[in-house]
Amino acid sequence: MKKPLILFTACFLAGCATDAPEAFDPAADPRIGAEVDRACVTGSIGGGSMRIQGRNAFLMGRSSDRYLLVFSRGCGDLGVGGAFPVFRNFGDNCRRQGEIIETARTDFGVTGGCVIEHIYEWADDAEEAETDEE
Repeated sequence: MKKPLILFTACFLAGCATDAPEAFDPAADPRIGAEVDRACVTGSIGGGSMRIQGRNAFLMGRSSDRYLLVFSRGCGDLGVGGAFPVFRNFGDNCRRQGEIIETARTDFGVTGGCVIEHIYEWADDAEEAETDEE
C-alpha cells in the first residue's frame, strides 16, 4: 500500500517542480496593440478562442473594435471542439482585467475557471505573427 502512495507523491512533486511559464510578450505579435483595462463592445460580443504564445486567449468584438483577452492558466481546453468561456456579468458587454470566468463544454458542463489577466486592442490587418496550433 505504501508503494503506490510514494509513487503518487513523487509524481505530484515532480509536476510542481516544473519551470514557471514565460511572461506574455505583447510586442512579439504586431496585431496586439495597447493594453487597456476593459473592452466594451456594442451588440453581440462575438469572437472566438485561440492560443497565442502558449496562452489561452479570446478574440472579441467587431472588425472596427476588436480586443484580445489573455487568460491566466487553468482555463481548461479552450478552442475549437473544446471548452468555451462563460462570462458572468450578464447584461454588461464589457470585459475587465481581473474578471473571473468559467470554462464549459456542452457535453461536460463547467470544466475550469481562470482570470482575464490582460486586455489588448487587436488589429486584424497588422502583419500576422505565428500563433500556436493545437
